[in-house]
Amino acid sequence: MGWLLPAGETLDADLALLQDLALLKDVAREAGELSLEWLRRGAKSWDKSADNPVTEADIAVNDLIAKRLRSARPEYGWLSEETRDNPADRTQGKVWVVDPIDGTRAFVKGDTGFCVSIARIDAGRPVAGVVYNPNFDELLHARVDGGAFLNDRPIRVTQATTLACRMVGQPEVFARRDAAARWPGIELITPMPNAMAWRLCLVAAGRWDAAVALNPKSDWDLAAAVLLVREAGGIATDREGKQLVFNQASVLQRGVVAAGAPLYPLIMEGLQNHLAGQDSR
Repeated sequence: MGWLLPAGETLDADLALLQDLALLKDVAREAGELSLEWLRRGAKSWDKSADNPVTEADIAVNDLIAKRLRSARPEYGWLSEETRDNPADRTQGKVWVVDPIDGTRAFVKGDTGFCVSIARIDAGRPVAGVVYNPNFDELLHARVDGGAFLNDRPIRVTQATTLACRMVGQPEVFARRDAAARWPGIELITPMPNAMAWRLCLVAAGRWDAAVALNPKSDWDLAAAVLLVREAGGIATDREGKQLVFNQASVLQRGVVAAGAPLYPLIMEGLQNHLAGQDSR
């Protein structure tokens, strides 16, 4: 595809970022097509740890992405859900963060809510990212300060101003009998898509108003989609309102909260009350 730089050549940083984003879009589409091939033929699955499935397709798609990206940018680091973590491989200034199939449970069931998610991280911050759902042929991409796009059309988060909004989140928090006063009018979207990246993308695209996950999430679940939300005009932080920093010693993040600017503080206020109530038990 012509993405391999000649030896010793250094591109202007902005041009390099644009070229990396174009590379990611190509690779994500190729990876998504491969995932559909495996879906049609049937992929064996097993648990790599308790309640943590993986399939032949995850491995094959991961291998394809690794071959394409690491040959094109051998100087970049690498972090992927389906590659044994090597901290030495994450010390470079630029690191690919990859989830070859986010939503493996959906994939195993034949559901549509799985996607390919790839980001470039510079010093802990996502600067380019793509998420591709091959079932819908929908590719979202973003680069820092460059906006967010769905199939090359600009997208924006909603400007919902009240908690009477469409949200995807944990029923045990938002749909409890005693939650009506704290979360007045919330329409909880069910069933909740398995892929965290895809939930965030639907917020970035303005189809939903917010997405909340209080349980830990890994870097590869969030990196690309968090950038998409931010570049679509939204806010995305961990569950405590702290900035998400990626490619650190631990790849686990303390959940995620994503919404438009008017709605975000209302959700955070409700979450702080909920979490304070848990801590006081």
